Amino acid sequence: MASRRRGRAIAGLQLATAVALAALSLAACAPPPPFNATEVKGIDYGRGIGIPDTEGRVRRLEDFKGEVTLVFFGFTRCPDVCPTTLLRLRQARAALGPDAGKLRVLLVSVDPERDTPAVLGAYVKNFDPSFVGLRPEPAQLEAVVKAFHAIAVKVPLGDGGDYTIDHSATLYVYDRANRMRLIAQPDLPVTKLADDLRRLARE
Repeated sequence: MASRRRGRAIAGLQLATAVALAALSLAACAPPPPFNATEVKGIDYGRGIGIPDTEGRVRRLEDFKGEVTLVFFGFTRCPDVCPTTLLRLRQARAALGPDAGKLRVLLVSVDPERDTPAVLGAYVKNFDPSFVGLRPEPAQLEAVVKAFHAIAVKVPLGDGGDYTIDHSATLYVYDRANRMRLIAQPDLPVTKLADDLRRLARE
């Protein structure tokens, strides 16, 4: 009698183990959940374009292979979107914890006439020392903007010669293999953006 009970117990344990293994197998085969930002494939925005950084070195997206790279267009005199977005990117990077070192944020200036290397460098480092400012030469700006399918339009302010710039606020995110993977808007919640960046950092 006792041997039959032991037999039934062993059979039950074997069945439970089989069910658990089957569940794990199904979970392993399930597709990953979607990203919070918009996932893209086969898009090569910005590929091959060289832009000087604030130290005068010409940088390309390919230079940042091995890091999750986020590209953002802006300028130091931007009154709202740029500083708000850079603050949110600093928060997202901090939320990555031990993976923060795998993220590189690049701010491409759309106002190279006023954003000197010194001004742009100090501006981005004020948000995070790891952020990199890229400053196209004025004659190069149009080509750089087009390479990312972005927009940058100078808008005069009054008659004094001053101006502002209407520009794209899209975030372009490249994975560690240097492939463009995500397009995000600057108002994506920081926690959701950080989740996406962490996921790419761990791939």
